[in-house]
This record gives sequence, C-alpha cells and structure tokens, in this order.
Amino acid sequence: MKRVIYIIGLALFCLYGSFAQEYATFQITGTHQGSGSFINAALSDFSWAVSGTLNGEVQILDNEVFDDGNAFENIFGQADNAQNLRIQVAMNGAGTNGQPLTSSATLTLFFDQVAPPDAWGFCVVDIDVENCLFSATDENDNQVPPEVIDGWLMELFDADLNEDGINIPKWDATHAALLGSDTPEDYIVYNNLVIGGMPSSEAPAAGFMPDIPLKSLTITFENLQDIYNTSYHFYIASLETTSVSEFLLNYPEVYPVPASDNICISLKQTPIPDLVVDIMNASGNVLIHKKPADCNGVVNLNISALPAGVYFCRIYNPSLSYVKKIIKP
Repeated sequence: MKRVIYIIGLALFCLYGSFAQEYATFQITGTHQGSGSFINAALSDFSWAVSGTLNGEVQILDNEVFDDGNAFENIFGQADNAQNLRIQVAMNGAGTNGQPLTSSATLTLFFDQVAPPDAWGFCVVDIDVENCLFSATDENDNQVPPEVIDGWLMELFDADLNEDGINIPKWDATHAALLGSDTPEDYIVYNNLVIGGMPSSEAPAAGFMPDIPLKSLTITFENLQDIYNTSYHFYIASLETTSVSEFLLNYPEVYPVPASDNICISLKQTPIPDLVVDIMNASGNVLIHKKPADCNGVVNLNISALPAGVYFCRIYNPSLSYVKKIIKP
C-alpha cells in the first residue's frame, strides 16, 4: 500500500511522455506450457510453464479491460485486447474452513535473454480470496530476496471498479505475497493463511516493475476456497519498443540509490539532443528541472534541499523517456 500514494503522481505524469509500450503475446505449445513474444521490444521473448492442481487447461484471453487510471495502464498502456494467461486452480475439495490449503499452481517464466531492469512490468488480476507468492532468479541465478521484490510493487488497485465497488488486494512485504481482498484481517500474513471459504470479489489487481536484471519469474497461486475453483490473469508488458541489446546499451544509469545530497546520471549514448532531467515528488510536481547543454555523458543534480522521501528522476527528450525511483533517507 505504501506505493499507492506516490505512484499516482508518476502515473499521471507519464501520460505526457513518449513511451511506446508493448504487451506480450502468448502461444500454447504443449500441455500447460508455451511461449511468449514481443515485437522489437526492450524485453526478450520467454517460455512459460504451469503445474499444480489445475482445473482444465491454461487459457489465453484478450477480452479484459483495466479500469481507466491505474498506474500500470498509465505506464504500460491500456490492456484492451492485450493477451493474458488465465490460470484456474481446482477447489480444495474436502478441505474445511481453518485447515491448511491444499490446492495451488505454479507459473514460471524463463526469459530467452536476461530481462533488463526498469524496462518492463507484469500485472496480476482477480486476486480475491486467493494468494499469490512471487519469486525470481537474478542474472547470476540467485534467488531474489522478498525485500527486493517488495520494491517492484507499483500499485494495488481494482481492475474493475465500475462493477461492484472497490476490491483491492493486500500485500505482505515480508513474504512478497498478495493476499485476496476478501481475506480476513487476522489472515494478513502469508504463512498464517488457511482455507477460508470467504465470498469472492471481482478484480483486485497489482502491478509490478522489476528494477534488477532477471532470468526467471515465478508466481505460486494458492486457492483458499473450499467450494470454488479460482483463477487469475497474468499480463506482461515492455516499457519501450526497442531491441533488448539497444536498451541495455543506451539506457541511463542513476546513482547512488539511496542518495542524500547528489545524484549522478550516466548516459550511455551522447550527444542526446534536447535532453531534459526532472526530479518529481510523489504528486508528480517537478521540483528540479534541468536542461544540460553539454553534459559529456554525465549529469549531476544537487538534491540536498529536498526533504527525506521518495522521488522520481525522469530523463527525456522527444524520442527518449526513462524514469528511475530515488530514495532520500
């Protein structure tokens, strides 16, 4: 929930940027497995596989619509007609309220090349009484700690606000887990969850944007119902329509993070005409605005006058737009 406030300003501001987004397309190539692809995007193609106590086949749908105004849509584009994976998990059968859950499914994406940081995002929709646990491996095949995944969370939102009110999932940062919007308050910690048999809501959702290179991403989806089959929808999108190699070669580096007094922006490609650098607060207000005339590949900004908090550094010109989160302790 901590990201809901400050991401709103960023999302609204990005509407004026020059992002060229690309949602993935999916193809089923075997039982509960397949591949995904992008067209010249800053995210490599991938293969995927699903296993567990599934109810029927994995489906590919393209008739979902996000509610207007959420951060994932504003940054990655409207999901109208964009493909998503629908994964349905069988009910817990003879399980009863208060018993450990027994039904789950695991979706894993394996990227053909290392997925670059700050270049893509994923979204899960329809997490009502279920639970999603996120894990990943980095470019060195190490497990990504939950506290790092916690930093990827952009926003918790209702993807279907106009239907039945507000349904927003809960987030357990300690375990990097989404908990259903209907999950009782005394079940707000991931490892306390048991079969609940609670009523189902419509479209609680969450959007994420990884900020480190990844080789794989895994979602473990668990059914907390004892009388219903449950499902979720998975989207993946690239921020820029450019090749992976071009993105890795040219995207700016912003450091240090966190930063107390100064930040340095290292540009991989120079010169960049009409370059602008803005520091924005949580509301999207520009606090520092700079047009470096001749930066020789490096831009330095003094942020010592800013109070402690979360900010965003936006580097852009008519053909480039890049955003990086900044933390000032």
